Amino acid sequence: FNLYFTDQCISQNMSDTTICIKVPRQAQGQVAAFSYSSPNGAPAFVTEVRQYDSSCEFIEFGTLIASGTDTITVCYDIQATLIDNFCPYMILAGGLSVEWCGIYAYYDNGVHVRFLTCSNSGTLRYEVIHSIDAMNWQVVGGCLPRQETSSRDADYNFSINFHQGGDNYFAIREYDVNGGVNVSDIVYLNIPYPQAKENGNFDLLGRQVNSSRFMYYVQPK
Repeated sequence: FNLYFTDQCISQNMSDTTICIKVPRQAQGQVAAFSYSSPNGAPAFVTEVRQYDSSCEFIEFGTLIASGTDTITVCYDIQATLIDNFCPYMILAGGLSVEWCGIYAYYDNGVHVRFLTCSNSGTLRYEVIHSIDAMNWQVVGGCLPRQETSSRDADYNFSINFHQGGDNYFAIREYDVNGGVNVSDIVYLNIPYPQAKENGNFDLLGRQVNSSRFMYYVQPK
């Protein structure tokens, strides 16, 4: 991932809140990201990211942290009904990039993931990555870009033979030709447990089976 954790994870029950961390600038630009866990599987969103200098003067909004030698404060505004862990981290930004335009997923006899890019530069490949806790990830699919470098929109669709019930998280990871890595926003997907044939609306563990649900997120251009 070319990322590092800031070692400032918070493990306690939290709802709507703001978390601020100290981030040393690097010779290379960085992107502020995060992971979290929820005891009831509810999704969490960072609605705004703000940056302040060492004198607590506002610098700018956004997740892209410019290169430098000082230490800044990054504040995450978090919208969540309940999370029990929040871990901010930084991704080292390479010279090449991809502009994400949106990602969503839904379940219908398998997982279907769609993502859009507004532009990309020097893209080597895309990977679909999956997690059950938004912290530990594995690759479940991938493809080559429509074009290695393009200033036009591109639309990608994946159908994955995936039936793991419960809380699931998906994202897209892009590798560029210079070894840089860019990661999309995370989409949350609750997959219903398989229905027990003899129990009607309950699975074999006695859990209520609900209809499939999905979250949709589009990043503004």
